[in-house]
Amino acid sequence: GINAEYGVTLPPGELEETLSEFAYQHFSAYFQHMQSRFTTETQGPDNALLVRGLDRFYRRLQPVHTLLPSASLDRIASEIVTNTIRCRIQYFSETLHSHYSETVSDVKQSLLVSQPPQFEGQNTLSDIMSTMKASLVGKLKLVLVNVKEFISADITFSNKPYFRGPFCVHDIKQGLVLKYIEHMLQHVSTLGDNLPPSLLLVMARLCLDLETNTISYLSTLTEEMFPPDQSAVPEQLSPTVTELTTLAHDTVQQVLTRYVSVKGLSISQMIHTSVKTRDWLSAVEPRNVRAAMKRVVEEITDLDTQIGSLFEEGAVRGPNSDSSRRATSHNGSRIASSKYKYTPSDTESSLLNKLFNDQVEIFGTIQFTKLSILTGIIKIGLKAFLESVRLRTFGKFGLQQVQVDVYYLREYLWRFVEEERLLNFLLEEVISSAVDRCIDPVTMEPSVIMLLCEPS
Repeated sequence: GINAEYGVTLPPGELEETLSEFAYQHFSAYFQHMQSRFTTETQGPDNALLVRGLDRFYRRLQPVHTLLPSASLDRIASEIVTNTIRCRIQYFSETLHSHYSETVSDVKQSLLVSQPPQFEGQNTLSDIMSTMKASLVGKLKLVLVNVKEFISADITFSNKPYFRGPFCVHDIKQGLVLKYIEHMLQHVSTLGDNLPPSLLLVMARLCLDLETNTISYLSTLTEEMFPPDQSAVPEQLSPTVTELTTLAHDTVQQVLTRYVSVKGLSISQMIHTSVKTRDWLSAVEPRNVRAAMKRVVEEITDLDTQIGSLFEEGAVRGPNSDSSRRATSHNGSRIASSKYKYTPSDTESSLLNKLFNDQVEIFGTIQFTKLSILTGIIKIGLKAFLESVRLRTFGKFGLQQVQVDVYYLREYLWRFVEEERLLNFLLEEVISSAVDRCIDPVTMEPSVIMLLCEPS
């Protein structure tokens, strides 16, 4: 090459190298400015404007790159585009997290204000959960539509290998979609105290839906919207769909166990207070069921409605159906009968029964069904009833009042448990303990108890 003014002659290879260095030096300030400007734009609301700006920036550098490929201008421009898009994805990720937090906060406030939940035309927890899930999934879909603009066919840089491999798998599917789901599950597993228990139910159902279908649905949707070239598919990172499905299952288990504990404690406190504050030695002859027992049944009935709107009924073990209930109605009178007469033989028999009967697991594994959840709550409540009775001393009429209360509970709670035999076992233990703690153990006739427990 010849410089006409100075008469300097350079070899062609050296001339191109000199020109490349010259271009690189003068473009450096431009690149720094554009990176700064694009980074600022990643926090803005107009995604289409950012896409057009990146496309124009990259396209206008292509002629220079063609003339001076050794200047590495295309590589630097590609890095600026990639860095900008990753910043934009991070912005969208933070937007999704904020939307999730706001949505959960709105549901929490609504449940705190409305007990039972009936607000904005939504009469069941199922309606609330469905609305929340639709909002969370809808927001994610909107984000995916925006991000897809970066790989539109008319975008110059969309044919780069990065956008047909790592972008689709690492940045979008795992970095955005699956990380968003992981964030939700981790948040649910760390929910703090002072929450309405119904929120725990709603979040448990949300996680159950994630486990059963939503995670796989969103994964498939993402792969369809961002299909990577099979030759460019990179190694998958954590979290995977399988890992998230397992995490969702464990989270449901954790939240439902906590819900059962919270509601079981509430029922237990109600029962314990009613037993503790009563003078059982000087009690008068029972005339009706105590109000506390009626409140327990009312509370369980309300929980049945709430839980039933979110979870399936579940399998019944043993004769819990109405037909079998009628066929075995006389068996229930065992609780009201005089079999608990305080004699040495009966006492010894009771002790032997305690030794050889199957032990009731109070804090067992909760299945994801209505009956399992209610059974867990009832078991905790009745265990508290049993322990409270063991701490009191009863007169004759105090014992008979316990008989009436226990018979009432059985007549109404059998339909809420997985296994009626378990309910009978716990209630019989309550009466047996009351007999053991009674100074004058004379039981009431079953026919009288049944009459007292009839609806007025």
